[in-house]
Amino acid sequence: MKKFILFILILLSVKSTFSQTGNSPYPIIFVHGLNSDDQTWNTMLTKISSAWNTSSAHTLYFVLNARGGDTTNYLNDVIIPEKNISGTIVNTITNSSIYTIDYRNFWNRDVNDPRIIINSDALPGSNQSSSNESAIYKQGYALGIMIDSVLRVTGASKVILLGHSMGGLAIREYLQRKENGIRKWWVDPNDTVSGHRVAKVITIGTPHLGTDVSNVPFTGIDYNSEAMRDMRITFSSGSGAYIFGNAESNVSSNFYNKDIDCNGSQSDIVSGINSGNIDNPIYSLPLNIRYTWIMSTYLFFGSDLAVPFGNQALYNASSFVPLNVTDTLRTNKNHIQETGDTWSLVRGLDEPGSKNFAYDISSGVLYSGYITLQSGNISTDNDYFKLNTSKPGEVKINLSSLTGSGVTTASIISESDSILQTRSVSASSDSLSYKGPSGNYYLKITGNSSQNPNQNYYNFKATSVPSPELNITLGIEGMQSASGLVQDTIRIFLRSSTAPFNKVDSAVLYLNSSGEASASFLNLNPGNYYIQTQHRNALETWSAAPVNFATGIVTDYNFTGSQSQAFGNNLFLISGKWCLFSGDVNGDGIIELADLIQIYNDAANFASGYISTDLTGDNVVGLEDVLIAYNNSVNFVEVRRP
Repeated sequence: MKKFILFILILLSVKSTFSQTGNSPYPIIFVHGLNSDDQTWNTMLTKISSAWNTSSAHTLYFVLNARGGDTTNYLNDVIIPEKNISGTIVNTITNSSIYTIDYRNFWNRDVNDPRIIINSDALPGSNQSSSNESAIYKQGYALGIMIDSVLRVTGASKVILLGHSMGGLAIREYLQRKENGIRKWWVDPNDTVSGHRVAKVITIGTPHLGTDVSNVPFTGIDYNSEAMRDMRITFSSGSGAYIFGNAESNVSSNFYNKDIDCNGSQSDIVSGINSGNIDNPIYSLPLNIRYTWIMSTYLFFGSDLAVPFGNQALYNASSFVPLNVTDTLRTNKNHIQETGDTWSLVRGLDEPGSKNFAYDISSGVLYSGYITLQSGNISTDNDYFKLNTSKPGEVKINLSSLTGSGVTTASIISESDSILQTRSVSASSDSLSYKGPSGNYYLKITGNSSQNPNQNYYNFKATSVPSPELNITLGIEGMQSASGLVQDTIRIFLRSSTAPFNKVDSAVLYLNSSGEASASFLNLNPGNYYIQTQHRNALETWSAAPVNFATGIVTDYNFTGSQSQAFGNNLFLISGKWCLFSGDVNGDGIIELADLIQIYNDAANFASGYISTDLTGDNVVGLEDVLIAYNNSVNFVEVRRP
């Protein structure tokens, strides 16, 4: 625990020097390797905690071989005790952008009151695997619990997974395993496409094609453990069962047990996670995730001293797989050094370079990202993020901490790939904005990595500001009845509150049978405005007084509730609702003989359809339409304006 406390102190001291620590769009979960623990990531976490928010409670501690020789079944072997020996709750996580999972733990062996002993190397019994060298099958199960816990605490929709060595196989176990055709470990197995809830996977030094190493110059490895069994390329009787498939009976007898699939039986036929050098098509890796395989060769050994260089990725001939979603990176560290290779790991965490994989972001949240070197030593890096807006309005992008980050350009892009706004960046902070309808907007941040060798981060905040919105209720004399309003289109103009009452914004609305409709006004600044109505045959009508509109606020205005809601009380009562006068078919602001003649002629000619002379909205011009216009004309009904 002393190391853990020291790490937290380091994090706090780093955070105190950076005022712009932001969030990762998706929480990152670090998965350690064989005979290791969460502290193997300390160098990397210290590095990225200056960019991304970190909680002191960011680790879940699992025991993977709790029952030891009693059983090999994963349901009994994998436990997560909440309290330590003293009864203090220690095994919990809080909201963070960075998480670690830890398998180096033991417990008090009391099934009625389980207590965890964190970072303990105690064994469940003689000739049995320690927790952090237990079966990869169990690790995949535990990782699924970890992912679900992180999603619940953060409210995030996805996570990013980064695994070292065996940790990369634990990630693949979580993603690939199926049982009866259903994904066994996924957070939501009923969602057959995205139920994994993973945005990206990065592995470093992972034996994707196995390793037969039996003498590594690192101490403490148990070569008879379940994990070493699972990472084998071959046994004396054929292929390594976990990676390539084999009968459990063919597992070499030196290993503590042969139960690859951890179901309590040691006589199954196991289907491997690989088919040759690629993932097994029976339960393949999902293609809606981006993958980065980081491969390392140390000095002249052709390996990282634990895994052969060519075994640290999946590939088909010269193409790395899964096809079209996989990136690779080469480094030169030995196996132990890989978790501290911050240059490579930050590069592996590179944000998506295409709109199809853009990371979801929320309005008003500060995020951080990195400009990194791309494959083929390409220095230009594009990072894509997606903001969904539920209402029309303005999308504002604020960029900061840009000095030394390498950012050169920022753009707002539409769903159809149109560039809506773009800006060249040269200062330490900048901003851009765009007003438009609701939907998806993409932020594209472009940078030059030669200015920033995977070291400095940038900040950004995307804010969706809904435009002022109007909920209006109207009645129209000829179309209103006790059963409701004939649904029709009306145009609303907003006019300034002082002469000459200029038009500021407008919207076309479709009134429902209750006379209700809503509209947003993209070009409207907060303030007080008259509401003016315009209909195909109703008299132009104004609100009684200017109405207040505010950004992001819905303004309600009901003309039907009182005659005084209209300027000059210019409304007519029909079926208990105050309505706009009908009959101004030529739109000149007065209902008079000219309107009446036009309606009479259409009635005489049996005119029909959606025409202005049809005052009742029944698609036929008849005597009822003539009578409505006649009554209003003899009463000298005309528009009343401020």
